[in-house]
Amino acid sequence: MSRRTLVTRAVASAATVAFLASPAAAVAAPDPAADGGPTSRPSAAPQVARAAVDPADKITTAATKAFRAEEETDFWLRFAGETDLSAAGGITSWSERGDYVYETLKAAAEASQEQAIAALEESGTEYTSYWATNAILVEDGSLALATDLAADAQVLEVRPTTRHALEEPETTEGAVPDAAATSTYGIKAINADDMWAKGFTGDGIVVAGLDTGVSRTHPALSAQYRGATSGSNYNWFDSTGAGATSPRDDDGHGTHTMGTMVGTDDGAMNIGVAPGAEWIAANGCADTCADATLIASGQWLLAPTRLDGTGADPARRPHVVNNSWGLSLSSDPFMEDVIGAWEAAGIFSTWSNGNDGELGCESSGSPGSRQASYSVGAFTPSGTIAPYSSRGPGQSGTVKPDIAAPGSSVRSAVPGGGYEQWSGTSMAAPHVAGAVALLWDAVPELVGNVPATRAILDGSAKDVNDTSCGGNVDDNNVWGEGKLDVLAAYEAAQGQQFTTTPAPVINAIEPSVGGALVVDPDPVWDPVADFTYQWRRDGAMISGANKFLYQPQPADAGARITVTVVGSADGYLPTAVTSEPTEPIGIGDLASSAPTISPTAKVGTTLYAKSGAWTSGTTFTYQWFANGTAISGATGFTFVPTSTHRGKQLTVTISGKRAGYAPESRTSPAVTVGYGAFVMAAPRISGMSYPGATVSAVAPPATPARTTTTYQWKVDGRNISGATKSTFKIPASYDGRKLTVTVTGKRPGISTKSVTSAHSTVDAKFSASPTPTISGSARVGAKLTVKTGTWRPAPAFTYQWLADSVPISGATSSSYTVKGPQLGKKISVVVTARKFGYATVVRTGGPTGAVAKPATAIPANGGYLVGGNNVAAGTYVAQAGTRLCAWQRESRTEVLGWDYGFGQRIATVKSTDYGFWSDECGAWSKYYSGMAAPKTRTFNNGVYVLGDQLQRGTYVTTGPANGEGGGCYYAIMKEFTADANRDQLVEYASVTEPTTVTLPSTAKGFETGNCTWQRVS
Repeated sequence: MSRRTLVTRAVASAATVAFLASPAAAVAAPDPAADGGPTSRPSAAPQVARAAVDPADKITTAATKAFRAEEETDFWLRFAGETDLSAAGGITSWSERGDYVYETLKAAAEASQEQAIAALEESGTEYTSYWATNAILVEDGSLALATDLAADAQVLEVRPTTRHALEEPETTEGAVPDAAATSTYGIKAINADDMWAKGFTGDGIVVAGLDTGVSRTHPALSAQYRGATSGSNYNWFDSTGAGATSPRDDDGHGTHTMGTMVGTDDGAMNIGVAPGAEWIAANGCADTCADATLIASGQWLLAPTRLDGTGADPARRPHVVNNSWGLSLSSDPFMEDVIGAWEAAGIFSTWSNGNDGELGCESSGSPGSRQASYSVGAFTPSGTIAPYSSRGPGQSGTVKPDIAAPGSSVRSAVPGGGYEQWSGTSMAAPHVAGAVALLWDAVPELVGNVPATRAILDGSAKDVNDTSCGGNVDDNNVWGEGKLDVLAAYEAAQGQQFTTTPAPVINAIEPSVGGALVVDPDPVWDPVADFTYQWRRDGAMISGANKFLYQPQPADAGARITVTVVGSADGYLPTAVTSEPTEPIGIGDLASSAPTISPTAKVGTTLYAKSGAWTSGTTFTYQWFANGTAISGATGFTFVPTSTHRGKQLTVTISGKRAGYAPESRTSPAVTVGYGAFVMAAPRISGMSYPGATVSAVAPPATPARTTTTYQWKVDGRNISGATKSTFKIPASYDGRKLTVTVTGKRPGISTKSVTSAHSTVDAKFSASPTPTISGSARVGAKLTVKTGTWRPAPAFTYQWLADSVPISGATSSSYTVKGPQLGKKISVVVTARKFGYATVVRTGGPTGAVAKPATAIPANGGYLVGGNNVAAGTYVAQAGTRLCAWQRESRTEVLGWDYGFGQRIATVKSTDYGFWSDECGAWSKYYSGMAAPKTRTFNNGVYVLGDQLQRGTYVTTGPANGEGGGCYYAIMKEFTADANRDQLVEYASVTEPTTVTLPSTAKGFETGNCTWQRVS
């Protein structure tokens, strides 16, 4: 078996399953609750909230024993949860209903099994996944592997597999009972021959046997095989893996039961209840009736495949499945989830109730004893209950069997072309399966409606009064509802059919995309019914289209639409009727409105094309026009007019498209492009304002940039003649007067703007006003101090430090400690001197050279004491490069934290530490934030400060950079202390596959080793 077998198997556990023919062979089927495990059936929900469970507690007692007996053995992983298939019953199309059940179960199994399959793939263990009963069969696995897999929260339990030998059944020879001249007594007893007389033989219905197989060449069965002309793809499932390409039966049990369902005459006597039906088969009990082969067969019946297991097609599933096997004296839930899936898909299943009647009451066998199963007891040719027919009650006091059918001395086909009489509830169940085929042929409204069919069979059965095991005349634990009577069932169903069921009529209010189709309310059913609706596109169901009215969608363009109504009324069978198709749906007209341009159109202003109200989902293209001429390249949602557009009429045309609709274009009203406006701050006067001094006008940049700048100096608000340069020499006569400068900016298409500075009062001049100097090292972390020199008279000083001429926020003291963002920039300081009666003087000191990186704070290699004049507490950075850097924090007696790796390393030393040691890391410098723009990609190795050196967000890696260097290691850090107990780590792991991590806001750092990471969000 391959590591990934693309067939899914169901989980079940150990117990004995018997063919319910008497005296027939015992076979085996698994019991999910037989060894002390949970009794709830397996299900397929991918998300299940469960309390934490010790993985060892999920391994059942029987599984533990199996591991003790053999170190490596096959075992089952069963997964928790339930899959809701209730919506399937409302789907009227046979193929669509089957697809829904198949896809829903597969999706649920894939979701819940994902982690377990990944672990199995990684370990190289052989396994097979199943979706019909959410489980995985693991081959040759150990207890350690089972425990690891059980740690997955989705795993419900670990169970052993079961395999049992099959005993050959014995036949009962004797005279054929008296009956109609051409039929067995069983056909006559259930009035099947009367149904034939009415023209109903099971035509159009497909029955299946989950049994030992069927003899393909038997003359009573060969013509009815669905693959008689088309071949065995989708018609035969060989669960043994032997590769049989055509149905076969080495035992005879499956051939005998199939003969009772659909066999023709043997030359003298008819043997089959529904000889007009077709058959397919799965030989889940061909070898040992093992749990895996039964589940694999049950799954195949939901979605038959080709012989090679490919091309699953739920539309080819059978209508009826007979199951003449079971677990003696049991109410085990084995196969119950598969039975539920069958019913959801519209498959009617029949079950033998057991052959332990001689043991008395409560002798029913599973699955027949379960509420979910429709089980069958056996009666004799004389009409009495067979002694071996098991009695109820079944699960939770349920009346069992559900019904009784002929089961003793039943003549049917056996391999080799012959016929034999066998006895057992194995022979009774196929009578019911054949009867359902007749009933569904006669009453198509019942096809797929399992609950209604069961109710009709129950209500029409002939009551037999035997309350020896409980119950009443109508329903007791010996006969169930009584003797099967298919003619009475047909007559009861006739009484539940509507008299008049006119097809719905579609009124096309607007037969185009975006229009409306509505069901005409005039056609009235007799009796009056309540309706549900399903709209279809060229015959295929339209998901979610189940209202009285339907609005055609883009996908409907060119298609013909029909509506199927299902009428329901109390006491009547739900009936589906489909309308005539519409004419092909036309394309729709887009709802649209003229766009508008916003805000006011000016040169340099970003304009937006507002689309207005259009049909939802419309996509747009744009073209801007000036005076009716398309503007080259102006095809976006926004547009910025230039000076060439001033005074012109601007419009925008929006072209809308949406699938299923005719394209539409709309043009906005024209707007005139006006002058733009400068954003321009007031200038300032630079220099000392005293007689004889020259001052300068400093004009900040404007947006957009000025193409022409002019100046006008003023004194006391009046223009100074000829003072139109950027500098002005103050005359001696200006003592005490107020000096300002007006700057005027011009640019084509932009309104001229003038701004005036604050006034500067012309005062006396300081006799001494030296240029300040800066002392200290221009290095991140270093302290710089301004030296003002000696001023006469002494003023009061204020300070402003700058980096590359840009003021540093908050840096207004006589000293400044350089921060990380100033790395590489030049530092200067503006000193402002003020004294009453003297002109305010502004002097600039510096600039320094470009700010260097921080100085070494901890030398390379060796150990150093912490505190005092030694290593100070704080965070440090070293660049190890390709060297393997190792460092540690120490107390007097132990290592408090340690780390090693390549690339950049970061370490935080605490004030309580005794010492710090490093090797091959290089020198350590104090860490300062802001020294570089945060990156969105890491190197192969290194440690990063989040939010400063590395952006936060979600990162991905493709895996190890060097396959020979081990896995990709990563760690998310709360701090850089490298605590020995790893308390400083939020998360860490070593991975070998592509991986995604999200860096939380609570984390400070990220480390990577042997892999790069790229930010994706």
